[in-house]
Amino acid sequence: MMASLAASVNAQLVTQPVTVTEITDWNTTPEELVTVNDPYLDYYGGLLAGINTLEVTEGASSTVYNGFCIDPFHWSAIGPSSPYYIVGLTGAPKSPAELNAFTATEIEDLWAEYYSPTMSSPDAAGLQVAIWELVSSNAVANDGLPIDEAFSLPINGDDYGASNDLASLATYDGPAANLVALTGPGQDFVISAPDGGATFFMLALTVSALVVARPAIIKSVSQLQKAKAIPVNRCSSVQGQANCAVRFPAKV
Repeated sequence: MMASLAASVNAQLVTQPVTVTEITDWNTTPEELVTVNDPYLDYYGGLLAGINTLEVTEGASSTVYNGFCIDPFHWSAIGPSSPYYIVGLTGAPKSPAELNAFTATEIEDLWAEYYSPTMSSPDAAGLQVAIWELVSSNAVANDGLPIDEAFSLPINGDDYGASNDLASLATYDGPAANLVALTGPGQDFVISAPDGGATFFMLALTVSALVVARPAIIKSVSQLQKAKAIPVNRCSSVQGQANCAVRFPAKV
């Protein structure tokens, strides 16, 4: 019964809006500076990749979660940002990179294999890069994102073990992590499902009351900023195609 209820939530459905504030202390959280190529954002340079600390507020109640960015195609929002919604992984990220069920499961498997709140900085960066690459390759394979706008790393860039993380998916046969996404006007994030699955039950009971929020979310993009970008240099689209490779295309 619970499994079927949880499955029903893993779709493009939303709950009541919440406010998300990124409170990450990038001086202490496990992270590394990773050089990336992101033509969709017209950006080539350094990004901090690692565990995000997210305060999720609903009414008078706030909860802090560890999470990862699941959205390499939008910048982080300014300060407390709303409306955000808690959705199943196939309800995020926003266009141009909505997930299908297969890629959502791959992210859940990666989390189950590698995530720990005490993981090292290189391991956290590697997991973050692996998630970005899955999201981007799925967008190219299934959502119509042009390959020359895909997220990638320089061919000789350090991926902090992301390639090994992704390769392990071929043989992983353990349980998938229980994850949900936060989708809103800034970057979208993946976090562990609140309340150890009880929230899934409550979400499923209120499916009839859920509304699709993508239009409202998209209208809120004016709040975006390049909050975590650390510029190194830019490259033209020709340089990007020559120097950066989209690896690990998503299975369909």
